[in-house]
Amino acid sequence: MRKEDNKQSWRQRLVIWVDGEREPKDRSLFVMERHPHRFSRPTDQEFETREKRRLKNFFNWYPIAAAGICVALVAIMLLAVLEMPKFGEADNPTNNEVSEHYLEYGEEETGASNAVTAMIISYRGFDTLGESCVLFLAVTSVMMLLLRDKKNTDERDLERLAREDAVLEQHGDVILRQAGLILTPFIFLFAIYVLLNGEVSPGGGFSGGAILGAGLILFSCAFGPRRVRIIMNRQIYSAARTFCLVLYALLYGAYIFIGANGLPNYLEGMILLIDMAVGLVVACTVYGFYALFARGEI
Repeated sequence: MRKEDNKQSWRQRLVIWVDGEREPKDRSLFVMERHPHRFSRPTDQEFETREKRRLKNFFNWYPIAAAGICVALVAIMLLAVLEMPKFGEADNPTNNEVSEHYLEYGEEETGASNAVTAMIISYRGFDTLGESCVLFLAVTSVMMLLLRDKKNTDERDLERLAREDAVLEQHGDVILRQAGLILTPFIFLFAIYVLLNGEVSPGGGFSGGAILGAGLILFSCAFGPRRVRIIMNRQIYSAARTFCLVLYALLYGAYIFIGANGLPNYLEGMILLIDMAVGLVVACTVYGFYALFARGEI
């Protein structure tokens, strides 16, 4: 075969493979074109045998690797626990130092006059960040499973949802609509109050976010999801929950860096911003679960 014909044939095979008309196992043809004297095309039986051998090797080594990783993690955790002071001892810092430090220096070090908020948002803020990440990933997983798009929705589904929206907006439950019209503004107002006063009183991000999410659910039930999309569509929803989680991570990272290096803390109002960020993440989680399970869309 001439060089020109060989080059043209390689391009044709590449186009066919990109268009999806050739199985990935035929990639060996590219190597064959470069070195035809060294390689020959494997038969289907040889290819199947090779793949079975690879899977067998994988399943033979996977349990061993998984067990080794688990044993290493357990050993690290056991060593950490052995180095910690025993629970209940008189000289344990949790009995005579930690609580006193929280109460005496909490407002000075964190800027929060409420000791519970100072502990949750600052001293154990890494744990709170992990909880926020769990909520974020939980909603993301539900969106991957239940979110409707052009691949899993046909015209009949769209027409049915449009009819349901029209009926709900025109002939919805009168009692629910009137109750929602009266209660929704007060629920939103109370949610904002809890979020803004979390650093000086009981409340904060999780409770305020749960109240805000409940208000969104009531508004959607009373007036329809189409009205909710005016203030919370899919783009705003995704941007809000992502921005708030990133903001929390950046603020707490800066807080850890400042505290570890003994630098003066000029981040006034950090607790308030973290409360707002956590609250919006929780509100998006609560409303996202309801909207996805009810309709498969935000």
